[in-house]
Amino acid sequence: MDIHLSSVIKREIKTKGDSLNVVAKKTKIPLSTLHGWANGTLPNAKNLHLIKRLSDYLGLTVAALLFNVKNENSESEVLFSSTFVDESKRYRLTIEKLNK
Repeated sequence: MDIHLSSVIKREIKTKGDSLNVVAKKTKIPLSTLHGWANGTLPNAKNLHLIKRLSDYLGLTVAALLFNVKNENSESEVLFSSTFVDESKRYRLTIEKLNK
């Protein structure tokens, strides 16, 4: 599953009629972090908690913000998913919030 954070941020901020500066002030997310995400930088462990704050502000689930998907009736919500390779083996790390 590919991360679409950049395109979702751009689309949702445009839809709201806000700017990154306004969103940064309203959410207390550093402007540099928002600017990075809007330009393709992926969240890391240090700022992953800010993804939830942004998703709440935009009225999206974390899954919709990160992956441009809607899973409203799901028993879990994907907070983070990443694929990596170690010694020629592929691994996927997924962090989910269980709703039930």
